Amino acid sequence: MSDESNQLKLLRSLAFGYDRDLPFDAKTAAAGQGGGLTVERFEITSRYEERVSGLLMQSADADGPRPLILIGHPGTLDKSSDYVLWPAEQWVARGAICATIDQAGHGERARRPVSMEDFQRWPMRRLDQSLQTVVDWMRTLDYLSQRPEVDAKRVGFVGFSMGGMRGAPFVGLDERVQAASFCISAASARSDRGGSVGSLANALSDPGVYAPMMAGRAVQVVAGERDDLITPEATQRFYDQLSEPRELVWLPCGHWDFMPQGIAPVGPFLERTLGFGD
Repeated sequence: MSDESNQLKLLRSLAFGYDRDLPFDAKTAAAGQGGGLTVERFEITSRYEERVSGLLMQSADADGPRPLILIGHPGTLDKSSDYVLWPAEQWVARGAICATIDQAGHGERARRPVSMEDFQRWPMRRLDQSLQTVVDWMRTLDYLSQRPEVDAKRVGFVGFSMGGMRGAPFVGLDERVQAASFCISAASARSDRGGSVGSLANALSDPGVYAPMMAGRAVQVVAGERDDLITPEATQRFYDQLSEPRELVWLPCGHWDFMPQGIAPVGPFLERTLGFGD
């Protein structure tokens, strides 16, 4: 391994490291029930004493450990968005457990209103939140893996837009995730910061850097043919860096009209790779 590779490995260890025995100080509360589905709100402690709020959705009458699907919401939205809850309800009905969290700077964790303009105007804040979210996902998986209803050997991740961009480092670094679907999100980032700082930022947050780290695990990329935010060219760059088993699904849509047709290929992929459904 080259000196540069060793330095990047150490850099990532610092950027995404946390105390593994840090107490969760978990708090849970019922957050809804109906149609055979139960929703539980949970809150745990992450790095830097950040409190991470999430939702756990499962069937009210299912028995035994079930596969866990972690779902990353798009930018400006949160864990309670229909963008997340609607597909989660479908996957729970097929036999999975779904969980989502408020990513750093969003939902209950937002300290100021969130807008798309923030992502362009405050790149260093975006980087800070991205690094924190990766650790938050790791902590969430640590916590949920201890729950008796969760089959920790069957863990999947689905990220929508920003949720996938922030989720790529998590999936690449955390080998407990067996399968991942990146929806309108799996594109190589292009930093607007030049010089060594920009290069280091890319090494920490660019999804394309983490694509090769997913080797041996099933990865799906679902993209819009007319996406003007996550362009087809950027999506292809990400996909080309993945190893088998992989699949790329193009849909006749853009970024903002991805739903509802966008999740059609995701459910069958998850069922096939995580082993649930009929």
